[in-house]
Amino acid sequence: MAQHSSDPKENTRPRRRRIGVVLARVALAVIFVVGAFLAVTPPGRAAVRAGALLGAVIGASGATSTQDRPDVRHTAFTLAAANGPAFVDLYAPRGGPPLVPGAREAVVLIAGVGDNRQVPQLVNLLNAFAEVDVEVLTVTTPALLNYTLTPDDADAVVQAFLYLTHHAGVNPHAVGLVGISAGDGPACLAAADPRIRDQVAFVTTFGGYYDTTNLVRDIGRRALQFAGQTEAFQPQPVPLHVLANSVAPYLPGTDGDFIRSAFANGVTTIAPALLAAYAPATQATYHLLAGDEPDQVDTNIALLPPAVHTLLVNLSPAHVLRQLRAPIYLLHDRHDQYVPFTESRDFAAALHAEGHRYQFVEFNIFQHVEVRGDLPIGELLGDGARLFGVLFTVLGYGA
Repeated sequence: MAQHSSDPKENTRPRRRRIGVVLARVALAVIFVVGAFLAVTPPGRAAVRAGALLGAVIGASGATSTQDRPDVRHTAFTLAAANGPAFVDLYAPRGGPPLVPGAREAVVLIAGVGDNRQVPQLVNLLNAFAEVDVEVLTVTTPALLNYTLTPDDADAVVQAFLYLTHHAGVNPHAVGLVGISAGDGPACLAAADPRIRDQVAFVTTFGGYYDTTNLVRDIGRRALQFAGQTEAFQPQPVPLHVLANSVAPYLPGTDGDFIRSAFANGVTTIAPALLAAYAPATQATYHLLAGDEPDQVDTNIALLPPAVHTLLVNLSPAHVLRQLRAPIYLLHDRHDQYVPFTESRDFAAALHAEGHRYQFVEFNIFQHVEVRGDLPIGELLGDGARLFGVLFTVLGYGA
């Protein structure tokens, strides 16, 4: 006769094994479905890419440059543009064209003024783009390298965009523009250019300006006015240096040399008697950038030469707002001391009034456009989630 165990623990062991097998199968099925979703569906691929880029951005604080990576091909060359040569660096996946011909997303990135091509945070971000199968081409110009803004540089961005749309493997309808800091001006001006405006997939600006005259006004009064309140604003030396260089050619005689030198390294204090020797327009320019006549800002702006007024208008994304066709994604550090966050707020308000598709996110984890160190976990999680949302949307164009 068969022997039956009277131990209840032994009687439950086969049932536990069956339950374990079922749970294991369910877990494997879930893993398979999630894996298939992430690998096959466009939202899944966008989520994977956004997660990888988010890690590259958040983990960039204190990063060291890793220019050469085995999966990334970096090529530097020049393109001919209306304002002289455009210096470009292309970061592309080393594996060649994508499995689906013409399916790869691409980005033209303008990283502001100065030579940022070897800045570790930027280099690592560019490599991260290529590692998630997005080609990225950075572009700069002699003017930008010399800390100068000119509307003519928009053509360099247009030429870089056209280059990418004809690059092997790139989807010509999934090429976007990213403007960082002062790079947002050339990006927006290019996005409004009739040659490409109907083809630009998106425009993303980070720490950029909207109306250059209002930017000068905020700098001159050393204060921001928004939502019925006034907040102190102390600009860093770089925007003063850039504005001085940009307006200098339009000042009387050789006064431009004086303005350049006065703001080459912060603010040089000039005695009133010495300043009085210069033209009224030059004096007004000095007071606006030095911020020493905050109650006379509108008067000093009115004293600027007509050519400077024209320049400030032509530099502004506000000038081409109604020519923009692509969705606009605005990102800004709430406490930015280079370009005030109110510039992006004004941009967002104008886009809303026009019924233009846009998204605006303010952050606390950045210092202008670089990640701060020692981030509180609450800010990191909150801002990280918001940044992931923008990256997910932007990377969806090529997913």
